[in-house]
Amino acid sequence: MACVVSCNCRGFRSKVCHIKDLIYEVHPVCIAFQETYLKPADIAKIKRYSLLRKDNENESGRASGGVALLVSHDTPSVITLQTNLQAVAVRVMFSNLVTICTLY
Repeated sequence: MACVVSCNCRGFRSKVCHIKDLIYEVHPVCIAFQETYLKPADIAKIKRYSLLRKDNENESGRASGGVALLVSHDTPSVITLQTNLQAVAVRVMFSNLVTICTLY
């Protein structure tokens, strides 16, 4: 059975070990993250997963908010969103086509 998880991680890089443990235990198809606190220059990777993200920096250049989808499929179908919100979305095939979106 396919599993999707949502997590307000309050800092993606500081939680990578916990994220890997979650993947090992639950084997989710997708994990939706809010408050990733990633800057565009930050590298964040997890083996066998694609990370689709929208980072956010405040006026002083400090990372704030941000969202991401960690998807186990090699080539998720990314959906282009026309919004000022921090949001990313993908289409993933389970037994049927499903759209997954995370926003903050």
